[in-house]
Amino acid sequence: MSKTRADRLRAPQEWADRVDKADLKLADTEALWSITELVEQRYDLEDELANAVHSARRAHRSCLEIGVMLGVSKQTAQRK
Repeated sequence: MSKTRADRLRAPQEWADRVDKADLKLADTEALWSITELVEQRYDLEDELANAVHSARRAHRSCLEIGVMLGVSKQTAQRK
């Protein structure tokens, strides 16, 4: 079963709710937060890309043309 975007974003908070506070240590988490922000941007970009591919298909662009623009094969574009 694949996780939804909401599940992936909710997972760290659910972990934080379950962890024993006595086990926590003060840590510099800036690098980890940077990863979180970049992952969110990636999800947004993936959504935008999927919408652009759907728009191209509605405009009767071929999978070959879309594949060229994505830098992938026609078959890979068809799967997207």
